[in-house]
Amino acid sequence: MLRDLRTALQFDSSDVSGAIEDLDRLMDDFRERLAAATRDYLNVGPQSEARIPADTTTEHGPGHPGADEHPEQVVYTRFFDPEKRKEFFASFKDLEDLWEILSPSAELRDHIDIFKRLTLLYTAVRSAYSDRPVLVGDLAVKTRKLVQEEAASSGLGLRARTVTFDVRTVRALQDEAGPVEAKVFNLVRGLRQEVEDDSAMAPVLRPLRARAEAVLESMQKRTTAGLEAMTLLDALAGEKEAAVEAAQDSDLTPRAFAAYWALRNDEGLGPSGPRQAVQGADEHLRARLEGARRSPTRRTSAARRDPGTPASSVMRPRDVQTPARGRPASPWPPGGPASGRPSRR
Repeated sequence: MLRDLRTALQFDSSDVSGAIEDLDRLMDDFRERLAAATRDYLNVGPQSEARIPADTTTEHGPGHPGADEHPEQVVYTRFFDPEKRKEFFASFKDLEDLWEILSPSAELRDHIDIFKRLTLLYTAVRSAYSDRPVLVGDLAVKTRKLVQEEAASSGLGLRARTVTFDVRTVRALQDEAGPVEAKVFNLVRGLRQEVEDDSAMAPVLRPLRARAEAVLESMQKRTTAGLEAMTLLDALAGEKEAAVEAAQDSDLTPRAFAAYWALRNDEGLGPSGPRQAVQGADEHLRARLEGARRSPTRRTSAARRDPGTPASSVMRPRDVQTPARGRPASPWPPGGPASGRPSRR
């Protein structure tokens, strides 16, 4: 038995050498991919590597991608195009997979700083274009440990900035320094958040959100300039404020007001037509809902769903005496024919 165990634990020398060769190929692949990512995303080529070493520390913190650029400028100008973000994410994930396999190889020591910078940049871009902060939860285990402490205090931000979508904020941002791409994206994100948070106004805000997202998409495709996009968002913010004010003064339900607001400029309905049509439909629906609430069948279903309702108070469908359609009501008493059968004598 011991002889068989020793045989099972013996490794063939060709298997060991093959595994080592595979690891060597993976290390070469990692170096090549890291060099390409450094050139494409960190702007640290062979000529500038001496000027911007991997451990450069700036006012934005260590590992900042491009010491002469503000983090917001890097994130919102280089990666504003969704396709470029997709390419960067795929490139980084390939590197991350190789890092997880090769770590903790001693050969990785020379590449830790550059890989850390790429990791922080990846996290910053993911967070900037998400509705909520990503931080490091999206990273693999070894990669997360590498940057977890530094990520929270890094100058790359890692916070999704959300601003209020109103005229005052739009005009304040127009006078503020910074990339216009960041302003447009943050305004649209603010409107998205408002639609999620304000359920009463959501039916009115959804069409505005769709138009704002169309402006953002057009800007990402470079068919709309930044200043033009801000002007369009300023007009949408004005429409939103007018809608909110009108909704507060209206006695219509939120859904009815959303319908009225969409039809308010319909010339075919006349000046008072949209409100009359929507109000009539709203009153009709309210009456139908009220009638449904009062129906015996609905009360029975609601009582059955409520465990606290006494069984004696639950009306069952068979308790409601309804004559069959097309037939006269039975002349017999509730007990049946036997209890009150007329005499033939």
